[in-house]
Parts: sequence; structure tokens; C-alpha cells
Amino acid sequence: MGMGAGMGSGQGSMMAFTINGRKFDPERMDETAAAGTVEEWTLTNSSGMDHPIHLHVWPMQIVQDGDRDVTRPTWQDVVNVPARSQVKVRVAFDDFPGRTVIHCHILDHEDQGMMATIQAR
Repeated sequence: MGMGAGMGSGQGSMMAFTINGRKFDPERMDETAAAGTVEEWTLTNSSGMDHPIHLHVWPMQIVQDGDRDVTRPTWQDVVNVPARSQVKVRVAFDDFPGRTVIHCHILDHEDQGMMATIQAR
């Protein structure tokens, strides 16, 4: 999953914040997972600023931070993905089939499009 922040084109354009190159659309399903499974995701940040990422419902287990393997993987509600870096996480889509969102926990970034929908089924 990639996060990006970049300038729009044209006069008076605002910064565009995206996940996987797309601004949030509540009608679109961005990712799906099978309920009862564990997935490993690499969260990649190509922008010049940190993005604390929050996945509703399921905590994320950090297993690699940048180039460093994490000796004691920890479960976190919010995972910071540093500028121009990546974090590998595991997500257990255990007891909750349904639809939710993943988003940047910086409100301005979320409001400008850095959010995506996830469904476990």
C-alpha cells in the first residue's frame, strides 16, 4: 500500500494526498481480505513527510521498520510510516467481516484524500 503527497498541477492547486495513487472515494472498494486470514502488507511512503496510518477495527503488527527487522513485533493501532521509507505490518482479519477504512491520522491529510476502504469477507 503506497502513500503519497504531491502538488497538483495548475494555478491555485492544493497538495494531493493519496493511498495507492488514488484520493478517497467512499463508493470504491480499494482492498479486500478474506475473513479469518492474516495478511502481510508493506506500507510505502514516497512523500517527504511522515504519515501515521490508522486501520479501523484490526490492529497492525509491525514486523519490519525501514530496513530493520523488529525483534519483538508489536501490535499498534496507529503505525508511523516515515518520509521516504516503508514499514511491513501483519494484519489478522479475524472476527469481523465487513467494510472499514485505512487513513492517515493527520486530519488535514485524511480530509484531502489519504484514506481507502478495506473489506474482509
